[in-house]
Amino acid sequence: MRTTSDEELIARGGRVGQVAIFMALVMVFGGLIASFTPWKLISLLLIALGVVMYTVGNRGVEQAAREPRFILQLVDALAGFDDRYHLYSHVLPGDHVLLTPHGLFVLVLREVDGRIRSFKDKWVRDLSLRRLLRFFTEESLGNPTKETQRQVKRVQKYVEQHSPELEVDVQGLVVFVNPEARLEVTASSVPVLPLRKLKSHIRRASQQSDVQPEVMSALREIFDQAPRA
Repeated sequence: MRTTSDEELIARGGRVGQVAIFMALVMVFGGLIASFTPWKLISLLLIALGVVMYTVGNRGVEQAAREPRFILQLVDALAGFDDRYHLYSHVLPGDHVLLTPHGLFVLVLREVDGRIRSFKDKWVRDLSLRRLLRFFTEESLGNPTKETQRQVKRVQKYVEQHSPELEVDVQGLVVFVNPEARLEVTASSVPVLPLRKLKSHIRRASQQSDVQPEVMSALREIFDQAPRA
């Protein structure tokens, strides 16, 4: 399997996070100074904004550190596929796009652990002490199915803009890479699976559809020419 990734874009996210952390510390320090003045409201506002910015910045730094690991985990999980399979990470409008002879897949990854439940695309994650202690650094669960749908639409639009004559079915997958994630998913609009089952899911897709070689070549040309950061 081949891989293409935009390392500069990933690294840039980490640098932006570091700037956000620095600004957050300045805000908190400024808020503490303001607390000794009559401007108590400004003090509270600065501290609150600083905490929010610190959380966002820290998660940005963590994400920049996570993404190369995600790519390696995907490569390991899909080991054995030949060069017709191509993983594009942070190159296209979807974070991780897998081009295969049997379909085009947008992969949305989550690294969270614990008991995770979803019913009709509504997600809930059980609260735990460990989760509270990691609040400032841990990835947010969010709504993976809705995010997958957004990324699928962006990839479809990208293909249509660059080659309107191509008819390609873009499929979305939510993949949990943490082996400690305990999934309880019912009535999801997109498939949700642990990383260990990704390869078998892609293989099952080979029994349902095929992408014509000329379509594969056209998609590969479009994706290989995607601009980098």
